[in-house]
This record gives sequence, C-alpha cells and structure tokens, in this order.
Amino acid sequence: MRVVTGRGRTEHWAWRVARALIVVAFALTPPNPAGLRVFAIPIAPDGYAVRYLPVAEAAEGVPDGFASGPLHEPQPGLEVVRAAFDLLRARYVQPIDAGSLIEAARGPERTGGEEGTPRGPGASPSTDSVDSLWDMFASRYPASVLGVPDGANPAHVAVRRMTQSLDDCHTSFSSNYERDSSALQRSDAYGGIGVVVRSQMSFAPQPPGPVVTQVFANGPASKSGLHIGDAILTVDGVTVNDVAGSLTERIRGLPGTPVSLTIDRPGARSPLEITVVRGEVVAPLVDARIIPTDGIGMVGIVRLQTFAQPAFGPFADAINRMRDQGVRAWVVDLRENGGGDVGLFVRIASLFISGGPLAHTVAREGTPRTIWATSDLQSGAEGPATPRLVDGMPVAVLAGRNTASAAELLAGDLEDYRIGRLFGETTAGCFGTSRIYRLPDGSGVWITVSALQTGIGHRDVHRVGLEPAVTVLRTRADMASGRDPVVDRAVEWLRTRVAAPVTTSHVFQAR
Repeated sequence: MRVVTGRGRTEHWAWRVARALIVVAFALTPPNPAGLRVFAIPIAPDGYAVRYLPVAEAAEGVPDGFASGPLHEPQPGLEVVRAAFDLLRARYVQPIDAGSLIEAARGPERTGGEEGTPRGPGASPSTDSVDSLWDMFASRYPASVLGVPDGANPAHVAVRRMTQSLDDCHTSFSSNYERDSSALQRSDAYGGIGVVVRSQMSFAPQPPGPVVTQVFANGPASKSGLHIGDAILTVDGVTVNDVAGSLTERIRGLPGTPVSLTIDRPGARSPLEITVVRGEVVAPLVDARIIPTDGIGMVGIVRLQTFAQPAFGPFADAINRMRDQGVRAWVVDLRENGGGDVGLFVRIASLFISGGPLAHTVAREGTPRTIWATSDLQSGAEGPATPRLVDGMPVAVLAGRNTASAAELLAGDLEDYRIGRLFGETTAGCFGTSRIYRLPDGSGVWITVSALQTGIGHRDVHRVGLEPAVTVLRTRADMASGRDPVVDRAVEWLRTRVAAPVTTSHVFQAR
C-alpha cells in the first residue's frame, strides 16, 4: 500500500514506524458493506487525515497526488466533500480536471448582479496546483460552498454539484448509501400514492407540470381518481416547477397521511383538486397481458419496469405462461425502464439471445471486457444454459425518452441481432456502468466507472440515444383516452412478420 503524504517531504523515522502501524491497523479493520476501509493517516502531531478508499484501491495504492495537500482543522462535512472529490478523480471513467470539480463544489458566484456558472469538467480555471485550490476551498469551508439553501447540508450540496458538473446520468449523489446500494436486489414497499411521474416529455406544447405516465392498479392514486396524462401543478399548495425528483419526495410519506394535488387534465376547463391518502405501495416490476389480434392470433405484451433482481422470476414466468397459451409475437415495453442491475440484464437478454456477446465495457484504463449471454459456453456461467423462450418469434420493442442504460442496451442488442424492431422515441442516451461508493457520513456517490457498447454492433449511444425504426409519439390526450398508438404501430408491424394466422379471443393477464 502506497500513501502519498505530500510533495518533497522528508521521511522521519517516526513516520516509518507510524506507517507500519497503519498497515497493521488496516489489515485488522473489517471492510464495511461498501467494500471500503476507513483508516487514519497520522500526518502531524496534532491531526489526522481521514481517507475513505475502496479496498482494492487501498491495496494498490492511491494514484499520485490524490491524497496529498495541506490539511486543515477538520470541519463538519469537509471530509465528505474530500472523499467524494478523491473518488471522482480516481474512479470516474475519464480523467477529471480537479479545479473544475472544486469550482463546481463552490457553486455560482454573483458578479455585477449576474449569476455565473461553474466551469465544466476539463476546464482549467487557474494555473494553481490542486493542493492550492483545495487549500483555499477547505480553509473557508463551509462558507466556500455558495448559495446553500436554508436547512441544506453544505457537504451534500457541494458533492451534488460536483457530480452534476460532469453531466453524466450515471454519476450522482446519494443521500443514503445503504438504501441505494441494495435497491436493485429487492422490491420494497414504500409510503406513497402509486404513480410514475415524468417531467421530460415530447409533447407540443409542453405540459404545465410533470405528467403521470403510470397509475398502479388498486393503489391509492387509482382509488382517488388520478389518471395517466394528468399534469401535477402543486403538491399541498407548493408549486412543483417541473422537477420530478423533488416531486417524488413531496408525494411520498407515511401511509395514512393525506396529500393534496392540483392537476391539469386534458379536456378539463380548469385545474382539479384531488386528495389522496397515502398507502403502502409496492411498484409492479412486470406487467404482462395477451391481446387478440386480427390476422395473427395472440400477441404478448410485457412491460418491464426496471432491471431489479426480483423482476426476473415474474418476467420469465409471464413469457412461459403466455407462450403456452399460444402467443405468436411479442411486444416488450421498455418506455419507463431506466435500467438497473447488469446481472439481471444478462438473464433477461438471454431469454431472447441464445448465445454471443451482449455488451462490452471499457474502463478508465482502456481495458475492454465482454459480457456474454448466459446460454453461451464462453460466458463461464454456472449451471445449465438458459433456454431461449421466444425462439423464432418476432419482437417489437417500445422505447422512449425514459428508456435508459440497461434498457437501452437490451433494445440495441435485439436490434443488432435482428430479433426485434424499435418503436417509439429516441432513448435517453444514458449508457455506461456505475458503482456506488460510501461517504463518511453514510451518504454515497454513484460514479460512472466504464463506458458501454452493444454486443455485436459495438454501438456506444451515450448522450445520443437509440433512434427508433418507427417514430411514434403518445400524447397526453392519447393517455387520457386510453389510446396507445405506439402499441398499435408495433402490432401492425408484427402482422407482417407472422406467417400463419390464428384467430382467438383469449385474453390473459399476469401481474
């Protein structure tokens, strides 16, 4: 283990002894759930520099300069900012200009009455060394974090600004490491009303507020009369300002407590007031149904909400059951799927793709890694191969602006392997893999650690998105009336792909 303590510092015999003690202490310190070890480096008679590093990094040594620089009397929260600063510089998929991170953490300054904007990654605000920049920031902390909202944590504001300055959908601040690090391994209930709300839509004109795109069956919102297509204007009298993230926090709460919503509904002459009593909500991971279709018999429609591990069983079971019922073509709806666990992506993709590469990841050091279908012998997967459940059947994939990450990868692979065709809108262009790291106060930071490419097409659509073969928009009026032109166009295409027509009126639903 190599620890950089500063440039040009002469190593005293006491420091050698102390360093040996660090190694012993580190070896005896158990890792926390994040795979991080916490250790204190004695650097002066009156202080310690606390560094939080992944176990692998601590074993390999910190990159030159990452733990260096003058130290200050510890301020509450400063160690959180420094830990995030070090992690972003060490682990982000591309090198980051340190000065840009520090400037982003400080936030906007007002000059002559105008609000400035922090420089983005790669900018060079000054010729000063990283140490000098950090020294100036730390010596004035927390006052060095400008424009902190009342009641907000300056450290969290600073870290959030640093991640946002990278303009990367996979790099973000997490207020709760424990919650977010295991979210994709479970399906927990929460106190809320049972809706999915999106602030970015392709409507013209733009809606006056975030739009409800899903209402969970038998949930509090459904029972209170909230509809898809409704635009939320206020929550408990507070304007939401089209920010879906804060809207989620305002809507969620303890089961049994009321929340008042002002909504704009297509066709209504004036805003409506709806009060919903929050309940215990479990978001449906999979929604599957069969529709009878003239000319080709039955079409199976499967909506996958997210790539969380608990979704695999319901997804595979729904496909098996519908196939046994005589389904001859498939619609896979990924329009509200923002991605998730890469392990589940492999399992889901392997239901459609019998063998071959599914993805390629390229880390910061440039070393590529190929991810194979679990049914491919080259994958090295344990256990029997996953059978391909939809072999030979046509697949239409529905995607849109909220289709991101693993969902984009699945859509791209189905296109590249000529198994499916894409309908809807251009996807989010959120392509990459990330890892969450724990910060000293229990918060965390998600960091993009590798770029991503589709399996055989080697397409990297980060910040670009996948273009659909057939562009179809679903408007608020469509939502309010129950129409779905995206599904309709997909079914039209499937009619041309199924050779032998079958007529049936059977309808099956699985949730």
